[in-house]
Amino acid sequence: MNFSSLSGSIEFSPALAQVTGLSDGVGKAMGIVMLIGFIFGTICVVGGGFAIRRGDTDAGKLSIIGGLIIAGAPAIIRALFTAFGLGGSAVDITWF
Repeated sequence: MNFSSLSGSIEFSPALAQVTGLSDGVGKAMGIVMLIGFIFGTICVVGGGFAIRRGDTDAGKLSIIGGLIIAGAPAIIRALFTAFGLGGSAVDITWF
């Protein structure tokens, strides 16, 4: 776009490259959150194993199931997105 005035011209160009930069940044942030969730889920599973070893089977089973859901959440969500036809989303986390 070119806006002319009496004193000169000012040119504006749309910065569409920033959209991909934002998408990459969000993808990296989601990857870090997934990594933290995986570590937390693994800790929950190990803690559930120790709870079962102590004799608290109910809390141990719940902790193991919860840890598996937390650690496996990215795979579960990716499967759901693919099943509903949203596999090509704007934010990609496959690199992580």
